[in-house]
Amino acid sequence: DYNSPDEALCHALLDRAVENGVNLVDTAEQYPIPSQFPQNPEGLTEEIIGRWIAKRRGNRERLVIASKITGGRNVNRRNIIADCEGSLRRLGTDRLDVYLLHWPARYTPQSNWGQSLEYDWEYGTRAVPRAASFDEIVD
Repeated sequence: DYNSPDEALCHALLDRAVENGVNLVDTAEQYPIPSQFPQNPEGLTEEIIGRWIAKRRGNRERLVIASKITGGRNVNRRNIIADCEGSLRRLGTDRLDVYLLHWPARYTPQSNWGQSLEYDWEYGTRAVPRAASFDEIVD
């Protein structure tokens, strides 16, 4: 059950992947999904990956690590910084190679399934009224 990570199995799978040429590790602050506190809290997957990196010196330099902030109303400058720093801490690294917004308009219908030509932007504005624009985040 990959939603209830077994650390030894995860480490073995990561070892096998790297031995066979995989160099991208993709995770997110909210994994595992569904999370269950206290045994499988959000962030556990990043912690497992972080312990794997720490045990295998040299792996970090060979990897591209991607993580994500959970989308929705919490996406603002302060939370992006705090959530990114949390991911860095859990992963035990000083940098992420890719940092993404996971489900940017989480509560709008089908916003992340490729129906961009049919997406109702006006509905999205009403459904997530306090969402920050990219301009607000980067200023």
